[in-house]
Amino acid sequence: MSFKMIRLFAAMAGIMFLSGCQSGKTEKTVDVFLPEGKADTLLFKQAPFEWHITPRYDYSKVLVTKLFLCQAEFDKEYMGAYKMRDNGQSTVYMTLEQALEAIKGMDAVTPGLQKIVYLVGWQYNGHDSKYPAFFEGNAAVKRAEDDDPLDSVRWLMCEAKNYNTAVSLHINMFDAFEDSPAFQKYKDADVLAREKDGSYILGDWSYKVSYAAEWEKGLSKWRIDSLCSLLPIQEAGTIHIDAFHNAVPRPRLENGKPVIRMESPISPWHGHTAEQDQEGKANIVKYWDTKGIDVTTEGADMSIGKITDGWFPMYWHFNSLDQAMSLSASQACGGNIYGKIRTFGRSLNGEAIFRNASSMADAFEEFKKEFCKKTLITLYLNNFGRKALVTDEDGSTIGVLEGGIRTLLKDGVLTVAKDGQVLSDEKNVFIPALWNGENSIVAYSEDGITEKTWIIPDGVRLSGKAKGWILDASGRQEFNDFKVSRGKVTITLKPGQMVLITN
Repeated sequence: MSFKMIRLFAAMAGIMFLSGCQSGKTEKTVDVFLPEGKADTLLFKQAPFEWHITPRYDYSKVLVTKLFLCQAEFDKEYMGAYKMRDNGQSTVYMTLEQALEAIKGMDAVTPGLQKIVYLVGWQYNGHDSKYPAFFEGNAAVKRAEDDDPLDSVRWLMCEAKNYNTAVSLHINMFDAFEDSPAFQKYKDADVLAREKDGSYILGDWSYKVSYAAEWEKGLSKWRIDSLCSLLPIQEAGTIHIDAFHNAVPRPRLENGKPVIRMESPISPWHGHTAEQDQEGKANIVKYWDTKGIDVTTEGADMSIGKITDGWFPMYWHFNSLDQAMSLSASQACGGNIYGKIRTFGRSLNGEAIFRNASSMADAFEEFKKEFCKKTLITLYLNNFGRKALVTDEDGSTIGVLEGGIRTLLKDGVLTVAKDGQVLSDEKNVFIPALWNGENSIVAYSEDGITEKTWIIPDGVRLSGKAKGWILDASGRQEFNDFKVSRGKVTITLKPGQMVLITN
């Protein structure tokens, strides 16, 4: 497509930027939603699609995140970098009781929104501890009144339901550590990945399980059945499988430094092809599905088969331009999104927010900001079909969506407009909260605004009788510093203030 054609396409599509109204004055429109130089356009084309599982959630309309509880420490075992066993030490970042406080605060900021929280480091000594076993809880994060750490996990999974949150687990079905209580069982059953000469394969992190061999020997079902008998995973309806690779990440020394190379098939000793490895993995996912449990996974590169095959409804790391431009958000979506497809939004990383904050109060402030500037916008954009992605030579990208939605990603900042009216920019957000229906808007300002006027977007109904609420982790308070008149909202916000306006 020539540049002139792109300019014509953009103009016809109405890709315009309007900076909004300050103190009731309408500012001049400018063409920053138009390419400034040579550009390429990728048009969305819906691929033929088939679910191979039955999703329990529409992940494009849910806040999905993780909470990092505890890290199992280790002494670097080989090549000076990689892990084979725990060293007995653990670093606790959050107990299960603190996790509930985090869930309560997140729910206060996102009233009525369905949330899914995966627990990292809930087992044994913490994250990446004792796989292929996942049958005991972590004593370091349990409640004092519980003898069995799994009782504390059950308690959290039950309590979280009161806060629009399904709590489930972050697990791994690929790694096998030699100090695991199940390691000898897996070795005797001959389901660990091996070279052609029979020697065991070391991946980047432990020995590896052959999906095909494990499935054939019935151990996949044994693990899944055992875990479901211990914890109410089926009630949660979802689980996250980490590092669900289709090949073995193998470290090799190059110039004295370890470099990871992906090698397939997983276990030459067993004679399975790469296709049979994926078939074994598909059988595992299907078995989870028979239990009423969705499997989400770490990366889009861990998908099974073709792009049109629906095995995973959500990926934690999502950088697949092919999927983003050929499948709808409800068919394939991500949390931590990379590259050009950030033009269609990205979600917050609650795991990093709560792990890195110096206090729970600081974490809630960061969560509120990240939710408004990322997840809120993404949940809104996911309601509109994608039409095109325009890449400018200056590195910016323009997203064209149905419903008059246009986005601009430039210098890391995402600007969103509907029908030429800006709904969010670098600092300020005015986005419909569609999970509450058609009569709710969330407004947020990072630096504060005074009598800023926003035009209410089509599809949202607000009247002069609308009520306002300040949203904060400690609870909501009435908010009156706004007025609704003639399809517009004029509002004043303090720095970092988030409000819900609803009829």
